[in-house]
Order: sequence, then structure tokens, then C-alpha cells
Amino acid sequence: MRRSVLAAVLLVVPLIAIGCGSKAAACDAPTATTTVDMHDATFSPACVGASSDQTLSLVNADDTPHTYTVKGTGVDVKVEGGATAQAPLAGVAPGTYAVSCLYHPQMTATLQIT
Repeated sequence: MRRSVLAAVLLVVPLIAIGCGSKAAACDAPTATTTVDMHDATFSPACVGASSDQTLSLVNADDTPHTYTVKGTGVDVKVEGGATAQAPLAGVAPGTYAVSCLYHPQMTATLQIT
């Protein structure tokens, strides 16, 4: 009994760690843009390349609100349905960041700052 419980724990713990990670997904070819579309609960492009002196224009084509939340930074912009908002990247250090929508966890993207 103890061995089966231990085996189950050893199998489940790494899976939990993977699911809870906050690392950004690698994107080999980021799209240099200043506009991110939010439509059908997705970010487009899903891999954005920008510099810290830029501001992203966030265009929400859905009826529901979304957020553009960049983990590990102060960028957390709510965009109402059918609206456009601005996400200044000033102060964001160069690196690769995970992006998500707080309302729709399936909405993910990657932001690469140069």
C-alpha cells in the first residue's frame, strides 16, 4: 500500500509542477507589431516581439472583456468588449514573458521584449 501511494505521488507531483509553471512558451519567430487582436478567445499574434519603448494597441473584437496580463511585469490591461486599449511596455526588462487573460485562462501568448 505504501509503495503504491508513494508511486502515485511521484507521478503526480511533476505534472502539477508543469501545470503551475509561469514560464513563457518559446516562440522562435516573434511577430514585430504594435497591435494585438483579441478575437474568439485568442491573442493574435500569439508571439509578439516588441521593445520596451513601445506601446501595444490591444483590439478586443469579442463582446466580452479580456485582459492582457504579462506575468512578472506591471502590464495588466483590461479591454472591454468591442474596445481598444493601450499597453505601455515602458520599464519592462528585455526577456520572454508569458501573457494571459485573467478571465479566460485558455488565452495565452508570448511577449519578447528586446
